[in-house]
Amino acid sequence: MEINLNNKGNLVEVKVKGDIEMMSIKEFKEKLLTIGEDNDVDIALDLSEVDYIDSSGVGVLISLNKMQKKKGKKLELINVSPKVLNVLKLSSLAEVFNL
Repeated sequence: MEINLNNKGNLVEVKVKGDIEMMSIKEFKEKLLTIGEDNDVDIALDLSEVDYIDSSGVGVLISLNKMQKKKGKKLELINVSPKVLNVLKLSSLAEVFNL
């Protein structure tokens, strides 16, 4: 998995390449929650190059979304791949992330 950051002042864009699953979840969780904890900015998470996300990855998205809401900031999922979007819809989370 590859995670690239682009800081744009009040927004951090995070582009993820690769699958988000149990084997890579530690790095994904550490990076995303650190971004959320250390920055008082909105986060845009680009999932265009993620073909697979499992329940552990979805759990990290939910945790980060809660963290952002507590700070009055947004987590926006952008360019969500069709397979990831399908998982979020099946999990009834598409509405939570405004997809």
